[in-house]
Amino acid sequence: MTSNFRILLIAFTLIIMSAACSRPDGPSLMSIDNDASMASASSSNGIHNEIEAYADIPDETIEETFERIQRTSSGHAAINSDKKIAQVFYSPDQSSATTNIISNPGPFEGTRILETTGRETEEFVEVILPVTPNNTSGWLIREDITIAESENLIIVDLSERKAALYVGADLIAEAPVAIGAPNTPTPALEAIIDAIWERSTSEMKLPSLYGQRLFGLNKHSEALSNFDGRRPALAIHGTDEPDLIGSAVSNGCIRMHNDDMAIFAEHVTLGTRVSIIG
Repeated sequence: MTSNFRILLIAFTLIIMSAACSRPDGPSLMSIDNDASMASASSSNGIHNEIEAYADIPDETIEETFERIQRTSSGHAAINSDKKIAQVFYSPDQSSATTNIISNPGPFEGTRILETTGRETEEFVEVILPVTPNNTSGWLIREDITIAESENLIIVDLSERKAALYVGADLIAEAPVAIGAPNTPTPALEAIIDAIWERSTSEMKLPSLYGQRLFGLNKHSEALSNFDGRRPALAIHGTDEPDLIGSAVSNGCIRMHNDDMAIFAEHVTLGTRVSIIG
């Protein structure tokens, strides 16, 4: 059995586990952020650890990232509303069907959205699966999905502790953020938003530490293998500790002031692209 095949087999097993579970009482996809007492950025040792944790991330400004992303094509696939499950294939071939599925809706209450890789055939489209490790891919039948692109983009600059929201070529808003603690740093990566949660409208109740809104990402922490037995998916969310914004204190998630999340929420939709840079 090849290493790639083993990775996919593990990934598909996780999909089955996720699809078989009942809707969680808490955030099955989100890492619970560290308590404030764990933050040590204000100490000299904490600053040293923080520098080491983020030292290997290449430097790139928000403006440079925006220009780079404008030159690339990045889309997403929405599983059609009449499909409660979507079959996953190892390759773009009917004979490579597995017994594994992706559920719809999900991961919360909205349509299941998957990042596309740009590889496709007449019958199949390759997507990034919502499993670890990041960027594990599989193939879906084209008839089961609808492909789209988003002109919305969030860029998170870890070194500047700032998030910027673009719609097309227009900079809509900027906001300060908190990032991952030195032992659980926020990874630099490309992602899409695959879940949107709002406390006032959602049937799912999350702890107060998430604030009033949450944008779930389709990628995961690279420092945690799991959290409470669940996959350590990343998110951008509000907070009930606004004084910690600007610090490195979380388990990898991006925290924002609740008022800033409300501004971003006016434009953020499922499939919105997210670029996290150093």
